Amino acid sequence: MESIGFLDDRYPVRTVYTNSSDWSRYAGLPPSEDRRKALQAYLGTPIDQLTYAYETHSGTVLAITSVVAQTLTRINVSDIPSRIGTYDAMVTALPRTMLCILTADCLPLFLYDPQHHVAAIAHCGWRGICNGIASGTVGVMADRFGVNPQHVVAAFGPAICKRCYEVGDELMEAFATRFSKTEVAQIFGAGRDGKSLLDLRAAVTLELRHSGVQPERIHDTGICTFESKAYPSCRRSGKLLAAHQQMHSGIMLV
Repeated sequence: MESIGFLDDRYPVRTVYTNSSDWSRYAGLPPSEDRRKALQAYLGTPIDQLTYAYETHSGTVLAITSVVAQTLTRINVSDIPSRIGTYDAMVTALPRTMLCILTADCLPLFLYDPQHHVAAIAHCGWRGICNGIASGTVGVMADRFGVNPQHVVAAFGPAICKRCYEVGDELMEAFATRFSKTEVAQIFGAGRDGKSLLDLRAAVTLELRHSGVQPERIHDTGICTFESKAYPSCRRSGKLLAAHQQMHSGIMLV
């Protein structure tokens, strides 16, 4: 397991992202127990609540506002239509509540506001980006928790890089519905055999900047999940990966 020092070393927040072998030693335990045990051991601090996004590549953001009888109060607050109960990002001001997502090439987006002590995490695949998941998450931080986007600190976890993410031109058309022609040219590059190369980091950076996040407050781990065999990659594996095989990324206020 690793943390994002850009956040953990400067702020009262704890982050984590896992590699391909982190869960193997806990294989005999139930999922909820093994995850909590492993994450607490790594972070060295208690986790009162551990919650995972219900990912559907949507633009839906969940606000977690309180704990009642050990149950998290969850509010779907995005304007993007989705199936009830589905969400690809979470925001909270509750301490010791770890927000987690699963990825295996998509971009994990960690967000923190040091002024209001609010944390968020978002699962940013190409569909979610086209649905406004990054800007929507910042919007929920602002609307529900009073955050000024200019104070938000952002970090990108490991994800497939532009060199390795070869896609069809139809994706360029999808991004053109959300981004300007100039921005689409920044997000896509020329690949082989008429294919295009998609830069998830560039797209999310543009979304964040449109939302008011300052460019100097955006950090990238620089790790490509396709190039580094230490991390799960659906592209490299050639198949969808089970939950325990994917990368678990989390953020928690302390």
